[in-house]
Amino acid sequence: MTDDQDALRAAVREFIDKEAPQETVKKWDEDGHYPQHFFEQLASLGYYGLPFPEEYGGAGLGVTEMLIVSEELGRRGLDFAAGYGITMYLALNILRNGTPAQKQHHLSRAIRGEERYTICMTEPGAGSDAAGIRTSAQQRDGAWVLNGQKLYITGAGLPGTILHVTARTDPEAGRHSGLSVFLVPADTPGVEVRRLKTVGRHLLGTNEVFFDDVRVGPEQMLGPVNRGWDVLHSGLEFERVFTCGGYIGALNTVFEMTRSYVNAREQFNRSIGSFQAVAHPIADMYCDLQAAQLLTYKAASTIDSGESAFTEVTAAKLFGSEALQRATNTGMQLMGGAGFMLEYDMQRYWREARVATVTAGSSQIMRTILARAVGVSK
Repeated sequence: MTDDQDALRAAVREFIDKEAPQETVKKWDEDGHYPQHFFEQLASLGYYGLPFPEEYGGAGLGVTEMLIVSEELGRRGLDFAAGYGITMYLALNILRNGTPAQKQHHLSRAIRGEERYTICMTEPGAGSDAAGIRTSAQQRDGAWVLNGQKLYITGAGLPGTILHVTARTDPEAGRHSGLSVFLVPADTPGVEVRRLKTVGRHLLGTNEVFFDDVRVGPEQMLGPVNRGWDVLHSGLEFERVFTCGGYIGALNTVFEMTRSYVNAREQFNRSIGSFQAVAHPIADMYCDLQAAQLLTYKAASTIDSGESAFTEVTAAKLFGSEALQRATNTGMQLMGGAGFMLEYDMQRYWREARVATVTAGSSQIMRTILARAVGVSK
């Protein structure tokens, strides 16, 4: 890390400690409350503008700086990292694929925190098989009309949300062709958002979204018509590296909480951390943390150097998500009955971690992709 990057990390951590202490976050999770003011403050301090050119109000920095912010936010939970990271990587998708008018209109608003984005791709019959999308977009009277259903959409019901909707614009084209991406405000007539009940990740919310003759203008299409597959894939590296930042941030907190607990808890007239059966799993947790950090920062560094980091990002996503699950399982076990109590924070991290190996690419898909990337399972 450079001195500037260390200073950035310290500043973000100080802000989080002040504005989102653990007890407050615990209450937000219990209430299913979205801390809009927190993210507005994050934007006002310039963190949403870090990777964007100065002409749009940004700072022109790299992916590593975004990763630092995502990691520090992840210390309070995956929803904090996602609340920042999802908007960031989708705004970067606009920067790469948008028209000059779209960039001028959206990027400055995203940087100021006036707009937030979420990807609207998964359907009841299309998740890992993204090419199986059935939501349709048909041209009528100079507009596109969307019909269909999306499922497991993060944060679709939050204020100021613009959905990045993937729809089939050419039903006769091949599976990976004929898809397009549209920028659709969630309050557009014909859009219905229904929040789903979930085990964890309660701050942003998980939703199903219905489109009933939703009319959008041609200026709301992101990228060329029928090239949505390319638009989607152009942002995968960024999505997953930001997601990995949340994993290692949360893993840091889980490690610190577990270590603190086993050093303080006494049984048989000694701290339980002095027993080898307790100490060794924490040593393993530390190794997982270091490995996840190194994999993730290597991926970010590769992207910042202008090279493709698809293999590095895939490895970081696979390892980091599973390392977080291992760590929270260990933390729950070593905290015993205390881990099972809602008054302690470990259970929240455990609940949030359960979906880490599913979202942003399941572990099964990551292993398949990685096997192909390293030259097997063609």
